[in-house]
Amino acid sequence: MTEVRKPVKPVAPQTTQQNAMSKMMRINMIYMFMSIITLMIITNASMRDYIGSAMSFVFMPLVGFNYRLPLLTIVLMGAVIGAITSIPRYFFTDWIKMGRIQNRMRAFNKVYNEAMKSNQRDKLQKLQKMRMEMSMEQSQMSMSTMKPLMVLTVFTLLVFAWLYYFLSNLPYQIMAFPWDFNINIAHDYLSFSPYWVVAYFFTSLTVGYCVTMIIKYFDFSYKIRKYERTLGNENNN
Repeated sequence: MTEVRKPVKPVAPQTTQQNAMSKMMRINMIYMFMSIITLMIITNASMRDYIGSAMSFVFMPLVGFNYRLPLLTIVLMGAVIGAITSIPRYFFTDWIKMGRIQNRMRAFNKVYNEAMKSNQRDKLQKLQKMRMEMSMEQSQMSMSTMKPLMVLTVFTLLVFAWLYYFLSNLPYQIMAFPWDFNINIAHDYLSFSPYWVVAYFFTSLTVGYCVTMIIKYFDFSYKIRKYERTLGNENNN
């Protein structure tokens, strides 16, 4: 007696989009929760100092310089965070897919603007549906990039806690910058963040961008050479 199998029903596109949206919302909620916990620890002086004092056993011998070069310590820690966060973010990002999405979005915006000028309502409704699908695709791609950053948030928290502890124990906080030779690095810059945080983030962003560009250059050069060799072998055969 042969077993009669029921045909497998294809998954509706709407169901697939709903599953993707729910997964994306879960990841966003986890990332938001971790960000709130990080902010609570950083703003709580006792917890921050406790973590910072514990991390001094690791960071102080490496980049503390016995409190003699505090600005170099801040720059080095920013460079480390920028390099560490840029490497997994690069390899978790589908750059070819990102380029395709960006080109498609530019073409879509051109068609959408023309439809808006000519007031083609039927075409605009179809384009709005396409925009939702493209936005979902962009969100899924950014979600895959966000996953390694959630793990690195813990390391960034440890670095920040130690820097707060390190700067609070400095024998002096007046430092020289190229534009001013008498700056208190613990005071706010433009009333929103201390000078050392600005220097830290500027270094982190600059180093992260440079590391990403270097990895992208070597990675894409290798892929292009590999593709050219494969194409040459096919032509020879």
